[in-house]
Amino acid sequence: MPADLPSLERLLRPRGPLGLADIAAALGCSTKTAQRLVAAAGDAVVAAGQTRRRRIAWRRDFRGQRVQTPIYRIDVEGRPQPVGLLRPIWPQGCHVDAAAPAWPAPEEARDGWYDGLPYPLYDLRPQGFLGRAFARRHSAGLALSPDPRDWDDDALLLSLGTFGDDLPGELLVGDTALRRLLDARLGLTPPLSGEEQPAAYATLAMQALDGALPGSSAGGEFPKFTVARDLPGMATPHCVVKFSGADDSATVQRWRDLLVCEHLAAQALGEQSARTRLLVHEGRHFLESERFDRVGLHGRRGVVSLACLNAGLVGEATDDWTRVSAALAARGLLSAEDAERAAERQLFGRLIGNSDMHGGNLGFFHDASGLRLAPSYDQLPMRYAPQAGGEVLSPALPLALPLPDEREPWQRAAQWALQFWQTAADDARISASFRAICAGNLAALRQAIALA
Repeated sequence: MPADLPSLERLLRPRGPLGLADIAAALGCSTKTAQRLVAAAGDAVVAAGQTRRRRIAWRRDFRGQRVQTPIYRIDVEGRPQPVGLLRPIWPQGCHVDAAAPAWPAPEEARDGWYDGLPYPLYDLRPQGFLGRAFARRHSAGLALSPDPRDWDDDALLLSLGTFGDDLPGELLVGDTALRRLLDARLGLTPPLSGEEQPAAYATLAMQALDGALPGSSAGGEFPKFTVARDLPGMATPHCVVKFSGADDSATVQRWRDLLVCEHLAAQALGEQSARTRLLVHEGRHFLESERFDRVGLHGRRGVVSLACLNAGLVGEATDDWTRVSAALAARGLLSAEDAERAAERQLFGRLIGNSDMHGGNLGFFHDASGLRLAPSYDQLPMRYAPQAGGEVLSPALPLALPLPDEREPWQRAAQWALQFWQTAADDARISASFRAICAGNLAALRQAIALA
């Protein structure tokens, strides 16, 4: 193979980042010749790493354009701060030149090389109810599939860099998205007043169901919308609002019951939980959850899910909250106290029948130095959710007594769960039939506590 630029490109495209010695050996030339070829390639390549760790990769184009994307973070004052420059590389992955790192980097990415995208960006992938609406709204203009599950990393970067101005957390990709954010602030309407909220929520619910709602791609399957509202004592006007149907069917009634239960579970967890509020208007239940990734009107905080942390930093075979949090603590990225609190939340979820504690339902604040457990969210007895066909079942609550090393955290979680089932059994906003289920679970949990 001749030692020229075309041969360098043919070598690097299928093999990814290589050291100078590997390039020289493959091309049959000296390392000095390889170094001159790399210099002659200019910005067609990315070179990073010191001395023996230095690697060179060929930059990957997207739709005929060489991609070079700045990453920003929006700080708590609402100011954009540069994080670094992302450049996709062949055959996959990217390099991030991080001037001001905003997340704990895995060891293999200490020189900026990632096999895919930086793991916090995957939490920005459109998902759930709002994510599907985001994809339907923007897919045609981006020439992408309307189903975001079909999107690869390049498609995700394109969508984030074009319309990703109001996404979960603090990260923002690309100047176009940043310009959209800054321009939107000039025409920002004031948060909804207390008098405006009920009627506005009813309208927003209809728009959300029609797929016409502007908003972020926060995850989750429950119908929802995002809104800014004024509320005494709020840390931010921004919230996510889940809502029920408006008819009197058994299926809709069960969803109403579960929205009340989510509110009561948040109260049982107290300061550990995101702040919630329940409203009723025009037959619908609306559950507000104040966003902990927002500060005031414009500020933001970095949040990453346990699922992305597991994929990017840990590599456990499961997204079990206790196991992954313990692994993060063992790596010095999370305090032992926060790992214990994550385990307690998982125990609490089991004791209230939460069958949906996946890796996207536990979040952590992040910065370059490490992680801190974020407030709890989406804790509710999903075991009692209607079936896909609408059937409403009332299965028994599965309770398991703790192992000896689980006993102390189990007892703490059991007291929170006891409070939850007691308040749910007494809450007139819950249907009589489901209150009876709650009362039965309360009695069963009391018996388990006595035996533990």
